[in-house]
Amino acid sequence: MKIEIFEPTMCCSSGICGPSVDENLVKISENIETIKNEFEGVLIERYQPQTHSMKFMANMEVGKLVRENGQKILPITVLNGKVIKSGEYPTLEELKSNLRGE
Repeated sequence: MKIEIFEPTMCCSSGICGPSVDENLVKISENIETIKNEFEGVLIERYQPQTHSMKFMANMEVGKLVRENGQKILPITVLNGKVIKSGEYPTLEELKSNLRGE
């Protein structure tokens, strides 16, 4: 299973740096670690437009959402190629539920 998180442009790969840290970024980083520990073999990738523009265009659904809505639609979370959430990061419960196929 593969989770891809298409995020807005940030100062670093995780966004948890600098003087004012967004609590949503802290939470998604914690959730990613929890998922990695609880679900063996799950691959989680995070992409930002300034460093991974081809990834944004490679997923047709993500590319279309960004073209139609601009970066305000970000973050977009994709599970095995299918968008499962856009506009905000998924909760830990949402990630777990999607990974279990619920």
